[in-house]
Amino acid sequence: MSDIYIVGVGMTLFARHLERSMESLAGEAIEASLSDAGCQKSDIQSAFYTSATQGYLQGQTMVPGQIVFNKNGIEGIPVFNVENACASGTSGFYLAVQMLKAGSCDVALTLGAEKMNVPDRSRMFSVFDGAWDVDSPEENVARLLQLSEGFEVPEGHESERPYSVFMKVYAAYCRQHMQNYGTTQRQIASIAAKNHQHSVHNPLAQYRVPYTVDEVLAAPPIPTR
Repeated sequence: MSDIYIVGVGMTLFARHLERSMESLAGEAIEASLSDAGCQKSDIQSAFYTSATQGYLQGQTMVPGQIVFNKNGIEGIPVFNVENACASGTSGFYLAVQMLKAGSCDVALTLGAEKMNVPDRSRMFSVFDGAWDVDSPEENVARLLQLSEGFEVPEGHESERPYSVFMKVYAAYCRQHMQNYGTTQRQIASIAAKNHQHSVHNPLAQYRVPYTVDEVLAAPPIPTR
């Protein structure tokens, strides 16, 4: 099969949802996508469940997709669980397309599900400790922070609040880009301002307040909302 179509999409409101279960959030997205596609659950022939943090944070270390789909009335079909860090959802979508191209099914569903907001914030941040070679965490940090070696960080640009070490790593990538290409802090802030402008018009966005470039530049080093 060569002609593959996305016939329906659905998602939930980006929010903390501390009171809601993974199954509830997944079910809302599933129902929205099926409604958009004009499909029934019985039409789905294969399903891909993608998540990177559920095993660690919710304890569902095996068959998370089978559990979530079953609780939402989808069963008796092949279910594949996909974990590929930040690319989990994209990877699940890619695999669904390959299954359709192979002619193994006519209708496939891919679901991306994460519920990282849990009462224990330190546990939430620690989930990223397993997102690289766990045998050499200190070496990992040192090697990645070398990307911005020689870049003098102005005072007040490192938050004193606890945060994931990956924020520090991503900042190193950014500083490397600034050193290599002359990218300015204001140019980066303009991207954030542009994205916030888009979110104003998205009813499912978590933050729907517009920010100017100057307001972004005046914000704390790491948002804590």
